[in-house]
Amino acid sequence: MGLENRKKYAGRPDINAQFTPENIRKTLHDYKEIKSREGDYTFGALTAKFYEFKQQATAAWESDIGIEYPKDVQDEIKRHIIHALTHRDDHGQEDPIPLTIKWGGMGKKKAVVATYNPAGPSYQIEIDGFLGPAASPMAGRPHKNKT
Repeated sequence: MGLENRKKYAGRPDINAQFTPENIRKTLHDYKEIKSREGDYTFGALTAKFYEFKQQATAAWESDIGIEYPKDVQDEIKRHIIHALTHRDDHGQEDPIPLTIKWGGMGKKKAVVATYNPAGPSYQIEIDGFLGPAASPMAGRPHKNKT
């Protein structure tokens, strides 16, 4: 996701909005629609589904973030997201857990770290050393990537 394309795509607030208590069930529904039989999905597809990106925009979004995030990093981020979405309560009922993603600096340290807060409950995923999405939401920018 080069700097020149960041303004076209979902920003940090947009990505995090998918995983709020208000939206987590819709995101779980979207996940069920796009996941493979094994439970995996294409990195970026969940955001594209949530925001109803058109096919061309979805392909560009997935391609750009695929370049920025190596496959092992993508898999680690998805692993935490899938875990939060597919959580079940003590009675076996679906009980997705909200999460927040934070992006750290672009220094030499590269890491994906998930922290669980039982008080929420909630998860926080910290992504360090990789270019993050724009800090502003799509709605606040002149170019929305839904076309």
